[in-house]
Amino acid sequence: MSSQGRSPIVGMLWVWAAWLSGCGAVLAPNGTMFEDHCKKTTTCEALKYNTCLGSPLPYTHTSLILAEDSSSQEEAFEKLTMWSGLRNAPRCWSVIQPLLCAIYMPKCENGRVELPSKTLCLATRRPCSIVDRERGWPNFLKCDKFPVGCSNEVQKLKFNTSGQCEAPLVKTDIQSSWYKDVEGCGIQCDNPLFTEEEHNDMHAYIAYFGTVTLLCTFFTLATFLADWKNSNRYPAVILFYINACFFVGSIGWLAQFLDGARKEIVCKSDNTMRLGEPSSSETLSCVTIFIIVYYSLMSGVIWFVMLTYAWHTSFKALGTTHQPLSGRTSYFHMVTWSIPFVLTVAILAIAEVDGDSVSGICFVGYKNYHYRAGFVLGPIGVVLVVGGYFLIRGVMTLFSIKSNHPGLLSEKAASKINETMLRLGKICRFCLSLFFS
Repeated sequence: MSSQGRSPIVGMLWVWAAWLSGCGAVLAPNGTMFEDHCKKTTTCEALKYNTCLGSPLPYTHTSLILAEDSSSQEEAFEKLTMWSGLRNAPRCWSVIQPLLCAIYMPKCENGRVELPSKTLCLATRRPCSIVDRERGWPNFLKCDKFPVGCSNEVQKLKFNTSGQCEAPLVKTDIQSSWYKDVEGCGIQCDNPLFTEEEHNDMHAYIAYFGTVTLLCTFFTLATFLADWKNSNRYPAVILFYINACFFVGSIGWLAQFLDGARKEIVCKSDNTMRLGEPSSSETLSCVTIFIIVYYSLMSGVIWFVMLTYAWHTSFKALGTTHQPLSGRTSYFHMVTWSIPFVLTVAILAIAEVDGDSVSGICFVGYKNYHYRAGFVLGPIGVVLVVGGYFLIRGVMTLFSIKSNHPGLLSEKAASKINETMLRLGKICRFCLSLFFS
């Protein structure tokens, strides 16, 4: 065959050889092909430590060429000790140990060191996202530097994967309980910012004032019900609804004192803090307490606005035959019961109900305070402004009647009205202080 006939074949062989060299493959002397991209040529040195992160090493030589932050085996051992802090992130610790040993104490034989695979490296990225967030991965631990499809001796080792979470985190396998960037750990149920003694003091305070509120509102309701025929008149009956709301709310606060109820309300089954309720994996005790307390609070304060409005319009109609509240009472109920319902549903829809071991209840915004401002402080602020406006206008109307029409309102009637308004102000202040404690 002529040289011209052989040239295409030779050209193809050269192309094939170039492709093999690009893939890291070479030809052995006997003509067989073996892969070389999983190893790197270097100088081997005898191992000074026969274990890596507590696991015995089945080889005797290593190399520091992969650990760019270490110039000696002693320094590499110190770096491994520093990385051992990831024991407090159990899921990260279980996957990163093989990678660390493959970098700091790799197997080296006949002048060639084994490289870790890209798959081994990528397996650490998500569980160890805390590394990326805090300091970032060093260049020699970035996955794009490693070959694909390689297996090395380190991957065959058995490592101790029983990492421990650092307080106030506790170990959990429930993914929804994991703390940000620390997979396998969640916040403990008991608020770490308060001691056990402070927890007990707050629980005693809640028990005392909750019981006082329950008894006061109960007797007020009983008084209304005993003479319901005469009491069921506006605006006086609004006081009945206000007391009914705070009576139900106090039950929600005191429910935690039933046997084992507080832990059931504020803690998840894995003993982590309830955050972002409702969730499909937990009971509805937390959500139930939240609905009772929040809905009762919002309804009670809105009824306060209705009471001040009713008094204001009633005072303006004194001395006339006009019935200012006629036909409006149904709107009172519609507004007072619907607005808290919409707010409650909105909070549950965005899953912003959190448990708190100090208060012993579930409420909105323990974790994200801007939701507390939007769903609690904002509505109550509007209520206080609007209610205060009508209250001041009502008082001004009374003073105007007493000054300009002294015979229209008896001294006894005026005294009773003023006394009632002062009592209402004291009750509202007490109830609000209880709910915000």
